[in-house]
Amino acid sequence: MKKRDHVLEMKDFIQKMMDDTAATLEGMRSEVETKIVDYTFVPGRDIIETYDEIIVNIALPGIKKEDIALDLSGKYLKIEAKFDTEQNIQGSYVTLTDKRTGVVKRNIKLPKKVIPKESSAKFENGVLKVEVSKLEKEERHRVHIE
Repeated sequence: MKKRDHVLEMKDFIQKMMDDTAATLEGMRSEVETKIVDYTFVPGRDIIETYDEIIVNIALPGIKKEDIALDLSGKYLKIEAKFDTEQNIQGSYVTLTDKRTGVVKRNIKLPKKVIPKESSAKFENGVLKVEVSKLEKEERHRVHIE
């Protein structure tokens, strides 16, 4: 009976050790995710497809136009933007400085093949608008209803 009690105690000890390790790892994962979200972000995007072109709007708040690089291929739009922001908040007793630097990257698969040389981009009010002509334009034909 004594040996069985010892085995049960060891089992309980190992179970507690595994639970503690799992809790510690979960806390570390949560911390790392918070830090990643704090220092990087994935910009939001909208893709609008018309008969002749594809329009992509990408939200890049707080980023300067000269810090954005675009690469366009037949099917993909690659965006890379550097940011370097600093915010100072002064109170009566404390001054807080928050500085963030980093790189934002996003690869967007376009719904249709495009002609990269027939593209334009405009950056206004924190939104990057990229317009590009489709390789194969859709033909339209109006059908008369009897």
